[in-house]
Amino acid sequence: MRRTLLYGLMTALLAVGATSAPQAQGGTQTLTAYLTGGGETPAVNTGAYGKAVITINPGTGEVTWTVDVFNLPTGLIASHIHVGSPQAAGPVMINFAPTNLTQSGPFRFTGSTTNFVSLPDKGIRSMQEAMIAIASGNTYVNVHSQANPGGEIRGQLCPSKAGDNAFNGIALCSPPTQ
Repeated sequence: MRRTLLYGLMTALLAVGATSAPQAQGGTQTLTAYLTGGGETPAVNTGAYGKAVITINPGTGEVTWTVDVFNLPTGLIASHIHVGSPQAAGPVMINFAPTNLTQSGPFRFTGSTTNFVSLPDKGIRSMQEAMIAIASGNTYVNVHSQANPGGEIRGQLCPSKAGDNAFNGIALCSPPTQ
């Protein structure tokens, strides 16, 4: 009886360990998104553009961001990290909650969070899984404006090179060519 209980407990622990998200090796990882109207789905004809730099820290479970926006014609209403591949719309996973709402023109907002939106149907049930999605190039940054509430500018989050991706070594996208 005890042996059966012990084997059952050990099997359950092994099963939990086998289905857990992989842990990142190393410390923080920085990813970049180049934001344009052409990155939106469908594309938006705008003079606005920007750059988002996202840092993930698996050790602390924190996501940090710096977003620079230029030529935004109407006021900022929201900005987030969405789950989705290039040219595919997806749900919000991390809300930036910028404090400079209604601002237009050039501006910057920064912040950090340990909160995420659980998206079990997308395989995101923990901050660790959210970070894996970010590191793997399966997320994008979107900046929403009063003129384009569905999104004014957007860019896929990508490590600069495969070696920068501590989760799985894949670099799925690259910066736009000049």
